Parts: sequence; C-alpha cells; structure tokens
Amino acid sequence: MGKLPSYRLNPSPPFYYCAVDLFGPYTIRDTVKRRTFGKAYGVIFNCLTSRGVYVDLVEGYDKNSFLIALRRFVSIRGYPRMMISDAGTQLVAAEKELKQVVHTWDWDDIKTFGTSKGMQWNIIKSADAPWENGCSEALIKSVKKCLDVAIGDSTANVLNERPIGTKNCDPNEGTYLCPNDLLLGRASIRVPNGHYNQDCNPRNRHAFIQNVVNSFWRKWIRDYFHTLIIRQKWHTSYRNLKKGDLVLVQDSNALRGKWKLGQVDEAIPSLDGNVRDVTVRYKNIGGSGTDYQNVTDTKICRSVHRLVLLLPVEEQTNVTV
Repeated sequence: MGKLPSYRLNPSPPFYYCAVDLFGPYTIRDTVKRRTFGKAYGVIFNCLTSRGVYVDLVEGYDKNSFLIALRRFVSIRGYPRMMISDAGTQLVAAEKELKQVVHTWDWDDIKTFGTSKGMQWNIIKSADAPWENGCSEALIKSVKKCLDVAIGDSTANVLNERPIGTKNCDPNEGTYLCPNDLLLGRASIRVPNGHYNQDCNPRNRHAFIQNVVNSFWRKWIRDYFHTLIIRQKWHTSYRNLKKGDLVLVQDSNALRGKWKLGQVDEAIPSLDGNVRDVTVRYKNIGGSGTDYQNVTDTKICRSVHRLVLLLPVEEQTNVTV
C-alpha cells in the first residue's frame, strides 16, 4: 500500500480537495406529473481533509444534469483546488444501469469545467479499482444507510455530525471531532444555548472564526491525523510487474471460467518506485474460439491487485500472446 498524498495530511479549507462519485438509481415522483415516477441518481462530494459531505440529486441521465449539480456545489462551497473521480464509466459505486448512463457522457467537457477558476480534475488511472477512491466509496455506504432510515434535508447534516478519528473520554479535551466543527463552527446543526458577544466589530468576529478554525485543526491533529498513518492492508512487498509479464486479469464481472490472459504492455511506477498500475494488452475472443490470428490487441489499465502473475518475463522462452 502506498503513502497517502500530501493533500490528505495537510490542513486546508473545507472542500479544497474533493472527491466525487455517483450512486443509485432511486425511484422518485416526477416534479411535474405527480402521478408518474422516474429515476434519479445521487451525487456525493466529500472533502478529503475534513471528511465533510455534500450530497445532491440529479434527475436527468445526461452529462448536463451532472454539471448542474456540480455548479450547485461550487456556488455553495466554492471551486475546489482539486477534484478526484474514478475513471470514466467507473464513476459509480455500483449498478450496471448507472455505468451505462455515465458511459455516454462527454468527459472532456466535465474535466474542463472550472479550469478557469483554478480547479484541477484528476482521474484515477485504473478502472475496476474502487479502493483507489475509497474515500467516496466508504461514505456512499453511510449515505445509503441514512437514506434507508429517512429521506430529507437532514441527511447530509447527520453524516457531517459523525465523529472522525478517535473519541476522547476526558471532559477537559472537549467534544469529539466531526466535519461540522469546520463547516458550521459546532458539532450539531442545532444552535447551542449560551451568552454570546453581540458586538458588531468585525475584528472580534474574525478572531472568533479564527479561534474555531484553529480549534478544529488542533483536534484534527490530535484525534484523526495519526489514524491516517496506519496502513490497514497490503503490508507485504512483492515483485513489481514488468513489461512482458504474462498475467491473468481478474474482472469483477467475469463469467465463471472466462478469464482474460494478457501481457503487461507498460508498467506505471508510483512516486516511491513501486508499480501499482499497469497497462495490459490481450486478445478479445468471442464465443469458444481460440484463434488469435487477425485479432487486434485490446489495451486496458488495471491495478496490480486485479492481476495474477502467471509467467514472469525472465522465465519466458519464445512465448507470445
């Protein structure tokens, strides 16, 4: 497992570094014809630093509906510095129907959205590797649980009230840390009772807000930062895949007994020198035929965790795919 990027470990404004994903579909009542029903998809934007959540709904199936939801998000939270999403048709936590819808979108227009405002759109290299956008996948599970209990405006607020990091039992340490501490200045959406300074001096207001922000980042470093350093899995080092290795492609939707035999065409090293994504070429043979002649190569980008090494390039003698 690789190291976390620097934007996950450094304090930053809320939603300055974001990840986005889609989930659904859900059956909804038509906004015009109340007796008819249609389908809608959920869109989740989550802050990679404070773990804050913004959830929206798109009623259309096209690219423009998604861009409208994106414009609503930036009108409230501002333009992020970086937006991260899965690769193309994998911008989905899920269902086959949603994958087919996203496949028809023009992703060039989506990636260029917000470039004039300094927003950079990063696409995860490998498809069929949901752990590379695990920040969104984990929160989608929580969103679906909230929607199963109650559907309303409070869904995102309940998610932003969830504790992140460790919970302290010492009353002197204050309340637990949650995304609302940075988004609202308090853990709950309910305004706490108490006596407050009603002075209209902007300097006092600035000092109060700065104190809230500093308090959040102190708790963030104390209760949450150390949990990011621990590597939860993939502790053992293995041989890096090399160009020419023969591999078996492990597709999540493959039929039993139907496996793709491929050859590594390009190994993509990470910043630490380890190879976690590779380009694999294989022959797409339909039916039960085994004739590879006059069949063009198909190239896909896959995570090494979806590949099984069969024959290293060092052990090959006149073997071709």
